Amino acid sequence: MLSKWLDRKSLLVGAVCFVVGLLIGWLAIGWGLWPVQWVDADPWDMRASHKEAYVAMVSDSLANNGDYALAQHRLRGWDPKELSQILQKLIADRRARQLGLEAQQLQDLSLALGLDVVPAAGTTPAAPATATPVKKATGLLRWLPLCLGILVLLLIAIAAIGYLARRQKKAAGQTPAVRRTPAATAISDGGATPLNRFVATYRVGEESYDESFSIESPEGDFLGECGMAISETLPEGTPNRATALEVWLFDKSDIRTVTRVLMSEWAYANADLRAALAAKGELTLAGPGQEVVLETERLKVTATLRDVSYGSEQPPESYFDRFVVDLDASMKPVAGTQAA
Repeated sequence: MLSKWLDRKSLLVGAVCFVVGLLIGWLAIGWGLWPVQWVDADPWDMRASHKEAYVAMVSDSLANNGDYALAQHRLRGWDPKELSQILQKLIADRRARQLGLEAQQLQDLSLALGLDVVPAAGTTPAAPATATPVKKATGLLRWLPLCLGILVLLLIAIAAIGYLARRQKKAAGQTPAVRRTPAATAISDGGATPLNRFVATYRVGEESYDESFSIESPEGDFLGECGMAISETLPEGTPNRATALEVWLFDKSDIRTVTRVLMSEWAYANADLRAALAAKGELTLAGPGQEVVLETERLKVTATLRDVSYGSEQPPESYFDRFVVDLDASMKPVAGTQAA
């Protein structure tokens, strides 16, 4: 029915909107316009040159104020091994540059921290630590990660759309076979032209059962729809168990839907339930071999109840275990025409 098509379309639109929103929110905004910026980092999380500068500033501060507790507090949480290596490198660097006072201040800081880091005699210090220049990506290289991310998400979206399309195609392919009657077939049943036959099957446990079929002319023109759906279930029990099903016919030229409610013996004997279902359509006690006719201005569907079997749970004969209906659609003759 139209509602099924709308549900599939809504699912597809929702998936596409999700992917587009992800592209805009995560990549375009999160990476391009307002990227994440780190703030309030600890000293030991900085690059090597900044770590050395920070330790040197703590050494200068200690030399000026003599506050050993403050110096220890400023370097609290630092890995002792890494801190020893930094101090050793700084002391060697200051001695190589004939900065004996600064070297001694760094030595005093190491003693205040309980670190004995005297560089070996004759050691040639490494060149002063300088930050290795990092070439920033410019032009297209700067946006390469963003473009790659967008490409990956687009591929995922295309794959999802293709998967949904295959599912719809597969679902369409599972529709019971349609028997078409050529236009040249002899007119019968009061002048009605046979069109299609469909088979609608309900099995217990199909909680959202709603099966529909398109009625077409011998030339392939859409004339209407027919089908079968759950009309009422038992008030208790899991899964939902249908106690009444409804067959329906929609005529495009009549713009209305005709419905017949097929009830179990338990439901048909329940006066309150019958009163509640009367608004849906004419009520009928379902039985195997029974025929129900639905007619509109131009179409006619004969529903033959081929298989009607009940479930074994209580109350008896209250819900259908299996329900199979043949739906024979035909087109009524136009007023004023006569059968040949």
